[in-house]
Amino acid sequence: MATTLQFPPNSSSFTLDIPIWMAFYISDYSTFNARRTKNYIVSNHYGKIILPYPRQFNTLNSQNYTAGGSLNVQAVETGNLLGTLGQQITATKELAQSFFSGGGVIRFDHMETVLEPGARRTHAFDINMIAKNAAEAEAINSIALTFQTNMYPLADTGSYLTMRHPPLWYFEAFSKDTEIRNFHYYWDGNALPSVLKSVDINRSPILNTPFTTPDFKPLAINIKLLFIELEPAMQRGDLSPDLISRAQRFMGQ
Repeated sequence: MATTLQFPPNSSSFTLDIPIWMAFYISDYSTFNARRTKNYIVSNHYGKIILPYPRQFNTLNSQNYTAGGSLNVQAVETGNLLGTLGQQITATKELAQSFFSGGGVIRFDHMETVLEPGARRTHAFDINMIAKNAAEAEAINSIALTFQTNMYPLADTGSYLTMRHPPLWYFEAFSKDTEIRNFHYYWDGNALPSVLKSVDINRSPILNTPFTTPDFKPLAINIKLLFIELEPAMQRGDLSPDLISRAQRFMGQ
């Protein structure tokens, strides 16, 4: 049965003042495409964390490019392969003559900029949680520890030489009070399934001073999270703003 942690809890009147929430779903890691999609993770999660929309949420979109292609690509594409080979022979002769004569002839750069596959988006969260009472202090500590614990691999295997991969994550923005079409386009950038790379927990974020309950539980916790998407993003190709993963494409989602 899935475990859900929420701050502030539904019993708090402050929930009525929160227009946008963020839900973090935790699911077992898998190498199967069918289990690496956001639909599967949302439907089969074993853990869920619900928080107010963070004070900072930054998505880094970056692609890697390299110089590729050493032939005259235009000549090859137009079917002038013999012309291209002739140019190569001529160029080789010119370079040899220049070398032996001490000249300054160099080969022209026919390489164009080509996409280097493998780049993945990163998502950075900066979240403040400030408790109003001892019960909420317990809740924010449990949430911080849940993020921390689920960043690490699992030891529950049959051998001391093996461990299980850390879980998959999917997060989405939502509203409890309004129905807005394509809500995720506005507030979470249509994020894809990810893994959790780092968890930075500060238990004294207010004036660098630990505020505590009478039994010394922290009343304020700041968490910084860094997620990396599991697979490179791609366009659907239908002019929509959707970004999909390889697993989603394979599953026809």
